[in-house]
Amino acid sequence: MTTTDDRGHTDFPPEPPGEDFGRQPPHDMAAEQSVLGGMLLSKDAIADVVEVIRPGDFYRPAHQAIYDTILDLYGRGEPADPVTVAAGLDRRGELKRIGGAPYLVTLTQTVPTAANAGYYAEIVAEKAILRRLVEAGTRIVQYGYAGADGQDIAEVVDRAQAEVYEVTERRTTEDFLPLEELLQPTMDEIDSIASRGGISLGVPTGFTELDEITNGLHPGQMIIVAARPGVGKSTLGMDFMRSCSIKHGLASVIFSLEMSRTEIVMRLLSAEAKIKLGDMRSGRMSDDDWTKLARRMSEISEAPLFVDDSPNLTMMEIRAKARRLKQRHDLKLVVVDYLQLMTSGKKVESRQQEVSDFSRNLKLLAKELEVPVVAISQLNRGPEQRTDKRPMVSDLRESGCMPASTRILRADNGGETTLGELLASGEQPLVWSLDERMRMVARPMVKVFPSGRKEVFKLRLASGREVEATGNHPFLTVDGWIPLEKLTIGDRLATPRQVPEPVHTTRMADAEVILLAHMIGDGSCVKRQPIRYASIDEDNLAAVTTAAQHFGVAAVRDEYAAARVTTLRLPAPYRLTHGKRNPIAAWLDELGLFGLRSYEKFIPQAVFALPNDQLALFVRHLWATDGSVRWDAKGRQARIYYASTSRRLVDDLAQALLRLGVHGRIKRVQKSGYRDCWHLTVDGCENQTVFLRDIGVHGARGRAGESVLTELADFTPNTNVDTVPKEVWTKVRDLLSARHMTHREFSAAMGSRFCGSTMWKRSPSRSRLARVATVLDDADIEMFATNDVFWDKIVEITSLGEQDVYDGTVPGTHNFVAQGISAHNSLEQDADMVILLHRPDAFERDDPRGGEADLILGKHRNGPTATITVAHQLHLSRFVDMARG
Repeated sequence: MTTTDDRGHTDFPPEPPGEDFGRQPPHDMAAEQSVLGGMLLSKDAIADVVEVIRPGDFYRPAHQAIYDTILDLYGRGEPADPVTVAAGLDRRGELKRIGGAPYLVTLTQTVPTAANAGYYAEIVAEKAILRRLVEAGTRIVQYGYAGADGQDIAEVVDRAQAEVYEVTERRTTEDFLPLEELLQPTMDEIDSIASRGGISLGVPTGFTELDEITNGLHPGQMIIVAARPGVGKSTLGMDFMRSCSIKHGLASVIFSLEMSRTEIVMRLLSAEAKIKLGDMRSGRMSDDDWTKLARRMSEISEAPLFVDDSPNLTMMEIRAKARRLKQRHDLKLVVVDYLQLMTSGKKVESRQQEVSDFSRNLKLLAKELEVPVVAISQLNRGPEQRTDKRPMVSDLRESGCMPASTRILRADNGGETTLGELLASGEQPLVWSLDERMRMVARPMVKVFPSGRKEVFKLRLASGREVEATGNHPFLTVDGWIPLEKLTIGDRLATPRQVPEPVHTTRMADAEVILLAHMIGDGSCVKRQPIRYASIDEDNLAAVTTAAQHFGVAAVRDEYAAARVTTLRLPAPYRLTHGKRNPIAAWLDELGLFGLRSYEKFIPQAVFALPNDQLALFVRHLWATDGSVRWDAKGRQARIYYASTSRRLVDDLAQALLRLGVHGRIKRVQKSGYRDCWHLTVDGCENQTVFLRDIGVHGARGRAGESVLTELADFTPNTNVDTVPKEVWTKVRDLLSARHMTHREFSAAMGSRFCGSTMWKRSPSRSRLARVATVLDDADIEMFATNDVFWDKIVEITSLGEQDVYDGTVPGTHNFVAQGISAHNSLEQDADMVILLHRPDAFERDDPRGGEADLILGKHRNGPTATITVAHQLHLSRFVDMARG
């Protein structure tokens, strides 16, 4: 009997196991340290290195973090040295992990010379390729076993080939190519244009009327060319380049993320030789076309025009390449096509903010290299919603907007102001904003502007807070900034957990604070009636009597036994004549409160400007009027709330509580035949304890509060509202996977019993998440456990129809607090010039203006705005001047 061995049996003995088993992946620690040391010493070294390696090319994670921080500083145009990099790492919570600031100094001391940073980077890049090759080999082995298990062989081979291709796919340092390498050079370089009439011009655009208005494109300018898709914005950008390089012999470069270099050159030839692009692409060119093409090729082949069609270009790559072109070829014009296709290569909270950062960085690039930068950009759908389809500068913005009545929380004086008021006054106040670690910081709102008329939605949260905004306005979730139109009922949004004391505080006399609180709560100051205060609490009556003496007023007590209430009249201490008023009435009038009915009352600005100790004094006495504090023995819980028929007053009081670290919830109470009443409730054992311990209540309610506080001391808090959204567990699971830590091991490290997937289904408390952050030693998880955010749940989204809407700009953090909710801002327009391209026949084929296009100079920082009409010849890939009659 014969046994067949089908396992590849051979007569040769098996080879011994390779000695590579168990070795460390390829890396060169000295080269990595020298690269970083050189970058910390020289900005030129940074430009050399960024074209060679990426953060993932470093073997040591600490080096990746340092490299990321250096690139971040360099991209913002800020210096990158041991001090600034240490500060940047500290903000990210990574300074200790990399070895502290001394390690950065060590890096600068170990590098032999910063001039060789590019060579060291090549070593690091080569080692990274070898590591990827090892990883790819491991995956290919797995693919092979998968094929043996029955997977499609062709698919397995294709995936294996892709793995090898990804290993070898590297960025090169010469992605841009001059036209002479793309065309057969046959002609001399075109003579450079001289100045006209002794006036120094910028780079000519090729359009006579546009050049007359702008005097060309000047060094340091950022110019945005924007239009809807298919209108011809890329063609217009290339017209600028043809004028710059082919007609005037000035060096230009286009970074094209949309078209290949071949397509760009074909369009250039079509425009210059006046050959239909369609004929050129289809090969239907006539002999005459070939003759014209040959003639123009000989004229343009030596033009200093460079093309870079690298996919997935980052701002860092554009910056480094443009800088090198400036050094080698005296670059005069940069065109980026187009802005929305750029990527940072990093995880970002908001795509709108990322595009805004690109815009700002392009402006910095223009200033650094002293060249005009033309950024092609796509408009939103605003023009399509207008009858004439005509674009506006506001169509560049994608971040949404809000009605003029939207109240913005100020950081300078602690009060609120509306978008409409800021637009009318032109004021640029400090507002509260969340930084990258979700901490409240003061930042200026530099601009408020109208954004047209759009559909507005009302978004209501479980806390009772409401905000109105357009569908594309982003709000902060645990997964980043999400437009309102993509939010659903049950999603949780960021609201302030606690608002810091304002930058500028102003104290009032304690007597004024106390009297103001009582007059807002139980006072009456109606016109042509005596000023009165009513209460059944003798402590309150005594407080008002004493406080009134600050104004020289002696309170007169009136008993109303039938009403079971005592009233204090607060008469003027002198005879009232023309021009002479009751001092309390005059004071209330200054605060905007005199003559208001109970449902119209609010907390005036002066209260929010108080320091926290006096703000607590105000709340303590206001709660003594229409507030309630009691222990519900049946429900075994505290009942703490304030009631008013004024929604504005309740909103203001909720804002005051946030200053003092207490979170309130607003709900409407309806009763037939009466005005709606609004209750501001303080829920949760810990929240109630903070309120009673740190603020308290004056008078009889205060004594009730002391007994409630005693009851609360015996309770163990069970958080079910003040939690972090359960989506945060996704980030935790990703960390566990990256660290090869099982869920059972994680549960053991947490000191809890393993319960399978159940733990991922519940929203964790901040304290539990803090333990997770400690176990995993992760700064991002720690941020979610310690930030200044309270996660509030969406309970209703309704459409309010179209309204006039507005928005503002907060540089740096790009968000503000609107109606008590964190909202994203509109993106600041960094451009010196905005050219909007409008082609009527792009929307209506039979438009009487067929063949015409408008260059709408919607923004011109250094001159007038205007509309220039040109002719479009898109079959020849160009726009041209209209004939002047």
